[in-house]
Amino acid sequence: MSSFTLSTEIRFGKDALDSLAQYAGRRALVVTDSFLATTDVFATLVRILGPHVTVFDQVLPNPTIALIGQGLAQYLQARPEVVVAYGGGSPIDAAKAMHKGALEAGLAAPEGLVVVPTTSGSGSEVTGFSVITDEATHAKIPMVSPDLLPKVAVLDARAVVGVPPRTTADSGMDVITHATEAYVATTASDFTDACAEKAAQLAFAHLTRCFTHGDDLEARTRMHSASTLAAIAFDNAGLGIVHSLAHALGGRFPVAHGRLNAILLPHVIAYNAERSEHAAAKYAWLGHLAGSSATGTRAGVVSCVARINKINAELGIGPGIKECGVDPADVRPHLDELARTAMADGCTATNPVVPTHTDLVALLRQIL
Repeated sequence: MSSFTLSTEIRFGKDALDSLAQYAGRRALVVTDSFLATTDVFATLVRILGPHVTVFDQVLPNPTIALIGQGLAQYLQARPEVVVAYGGGSPIDAAKAMHKGALEAGLAAPEGLVVVPTTSGSGSEVTGFSVITDEATHAKIPMVSPDLLPKVAVLDARAVVGVPPRTTADSGMDVITHATEAYVATTASDFTDACAEKAAQLAFAHLTRCFTHGDDLEARTRMHSASTLAAIAFDNAGLGIVHSLAHALGGRFPVAHGRLNAILLPHVIAYNAERSEHAAAKYAWLGHLAGSSATGTRAGVVSCVARINKINAELGIGPGIKECGVDPADVRPHLDELARTAMADGCTATNPVVPTHTDLVALLRQIL
């Protein structure tokens, strides 16, 4: 038996942020980063919540175990009735881990966790995942628990209008990767496929518009929907070795997760398609959703890869690790270690092809 679960209430559309008025006057802890805490939309959020707001704005990219401990201490001191995460993947992941810690201490906010995403990328607003970095080993640790599922997700395009083009590109390619990997995952179903297909179709159609015209509310709204749909898909179906390899690389080298996904994705599609007819057929259909008229599975896979490479080029994402600011010579000594880390990653288990250590090393070499 399989199952499909969506526990988070999703509020979307014009002025969705105003729905936070239901928490007005409650003790609220808002988790964000130092930049987002200075924005106009954040000021609006705090005004809606009212006078009893505590702000933890110390979240950094790739939140560490130590940072979670710091935030949890403030959480326990504030004794909030509701926790609001405002940000991209890092503030959301931090808020989830803090809330989980408070829950285990018996001191969690009774109104639960509300998430207002400021990027269209991680999809953390509807998943039971949180990724925390171990500062000692540099490894990214995926936490998975139903306790990490937010109670409410608020999708308001106003929160993403000011996102810089580079962040739009990285987070947008994270969406496409989520949809693609969930679509071919070993535990995919009709229900996850429906979400993954729609997410991919929306992202293929609207991502570059968001990159070139960041104030286009319609395009931003559609990408916001794509991000959440892709996350619903992977939360139920799992991911694959694009994410495993990106987690390993991102734990050691300072490159945005979405950018690593973007450069790895075409290579992993080709790798999986060569070894799994089922995966190849699905990739071919994604190529069709991206606008290809190619006939036949092989041509469809080629068109899918070509479309992703074209989007990467339009977003200014280079084909290799060098274009991410990392010297390939710095990566080569760590290839075996990175492959071992990726092999042990939880995302590897649902990849459509069971990789070998040698396979993972070869994939890493391709982006050098």
